[in-house]
Amino acid sequence: MKALRALGFALPLALAACQTTSLEERYYWVRTDGQRASGDPKLETQFEIDRTVCLGEVQKSATGAPMIYYEGLSGAITASMMQIPQQQALLDIMKGCMAGRGYLLVPKTEAEAVAARFRQQR
Repeated sequence: MKALRALGFALPLALAACQTTSLEERYYWVRTDGQRASGDPKLETQFEIDRTVCLGEVQKSATGAPMIYYEGLSGAITASMMQIPQQQALLDIMKGCMAGRGYLLVPKTEAEAVAARFRQQR
């Protein structure tokens, strides 16, 4: 029984460890005016301010999210499945907040092409 409980605690950690890249490593915030913030201290500072404000909005929303309690292996699996929609909702809040401040979240591989399209539209 103790081994089963240990597995229940270890499984979520093992599943989390399987994800080798974070969201920030795979995606990039592109300015909707097409400007590149890197290398421009004013734009870098503005991005950090905007990002901080939006993270605060996400944290306020997360505070109201229900706690997920579980017991055992099946409970851990169910809890993980319930967390996915919550995490997606929080990401949507972040994306909406950042969009209101002039940023779009895109795959890193497409970031330069998207920025170039925004520059052409100006």
